[in-house]
Amino acid sequence: MKAALIPPIPDLERYGHGDFHLLLSHLLRDNRYFHHYRKQRNQGAYLVLDNSAHEQGQGNDPEVLLFNALAIGAQEIVVPDVLDDGPATVEATTTALETWFEGTSTVNRRLIHDLSPALMYVPQGRNEIEWWECLKELMRLHHYMARIYKYRPQTVIGLSKDYETWDGGLMHLLDEYLYPMRIKDRQFQVHLLGWGRKSWNLADIARKHSWIRSTDSAKPFVFARGRAGINLWNFIEELPPKYPGRPKDYFEKALTPRQRLIAEANVDLFRKLASNQTVI
Repeated sequence: MKAALIPPIPDLERYGHGDFHLLLSHLLRDNRYFHHYRKQRNQGAYLVLDNSAHEQGQGNDPEVLLFNALAIGAQEIVVPDVLDDGPATVEATTTALETWFEGTSTVNRRLIHDLSPALMYVPQGRNEIEWWECLKELMRLHHYMARIYKYRPQTVIGLSKDYETWDGGLMHLLDEYLYPMRIKDRQFQVHLLGWGRKSWNLADIARKHSWIRSTDSAKPFVFARGRAGINLWNFIEELPPKYPGRPKDYFEKALTPRQRLIAEANVDLFRKLASNQTVI
């Protein structure tokens, strides 16, 4: 699967190149961030505009997302969701689709059709049943909208790393729900939102479900920035080290030369795990 990096803004020139990126909507206010990814888009990169729900608790306003997507030229938008809340996510998704396709603003309707982005839906829930009901309702909403407004039927499902703590983890959700759906309907892809704390499980997922399109993470840089700087290769035959958490100044503070060396090793491991390459 493709592996998108989420580096600090001062280190974009070093790590923010490639053909596939996931951008955080709220960071586009920073001119450095905006112009870097606009340049990447002009060079042919595929841009997924995330709604920043993970950072803010719920997704950005749908009109803000749409205009940000237009400004940056994003080919994909993550539809607003609300963390750990299935009904609220369905409500936020419904509001977004109504705003883009049915609202009183003819500008919105023209923009969504002119830009024609792929839409990524992120099911949420307090438990597995709520998550599954949310996923079914999100897909129903998409298919209805696509049929009524003659919009692209192809879509993307975002699977949050937050649910790796449930029984069976992400593999269970893939095995029991998403893979059977994929067998019946190949008009959707899957993106793993974040590299989970059970880090080595990513290789197992990539091996068993090689059809998954992509994933993303800031973790290679967060580990490098820790007090001692953690090279994940040193733990590859052990349990993953405890995640130090993303600091508040993560996006603003540049990596030191030593931290960059560690980050490059961590990036290499992340990409190898995501693409199911041998690491031992």
